[in-house]
Amino acid sequence: MKLWPKIVLLLAVQVAALAAMIADKQWTLNTGTPVLLQTEPVDPRSLFMGDYARLAYPISRLRLDGETALGGDKDFKRHDTVWVALKAEPDGAKAVAVHHQRNAIAPGLLALKGEVQSVNESTWDRATNQPVRQITLQVRYGIEQYFVAEGAGRQIERPRGGEKVSIRVAIDARGKAGILAVLLDGRERYRETLF
Repeated sequence: MKLWPKIVLLLAVQVAALAAMIADKQWTLNTGTPVLLQTEPVDPRSLFMGDYARLAYPISRLRLDGETALGGDKDFKRHDTVWVALKAEPDGAKAVAVHHQRNAIAPGLLALKGEVQSVNESTWDRATNQPVRQITLQVRYGIEQYFVAEGAGRQIERPRGGEKVSIRVAIDARGKAGILAVLLDGRERYRETLF
């Protein structure tokens, strides 16, 4: 095979791969069930990734023991795939259970797929200044970063004057989530578009 046909074939494969990634994301955003998630402030930044907001969610830290423990399975290790059962509520979806298998999630609940980043067996109690035994999963869903206009990342990560940041996501039938919009005090500030 001559050089030019090889180059054209290589370019066609690359364009097809990019188109497939864009189509996959659009499928999630267009067919997924919209749900609101509350966020928590995050500090770290990266100079190499452009301007973006790092997002943390209460559903990213899942308690497996104690009074506020979630239902479901209790034995997880790092890099396990988890299925988190979410109950949609007006002020934001709440995690109610976590499982190894999707089919363990009760009908009527949303199934969000994630990956265990760490299993922590203790946390620091600021009131007593002592470690407290508490098993917690740190889970990543793929919606922890959102690219924004230059200079806007800090406003989302660290809102001023009591502003409340929430994220509207779409969760598709595969458990995959995509960010639809960023809301400040309930008003849409940024909306995800194809172009």
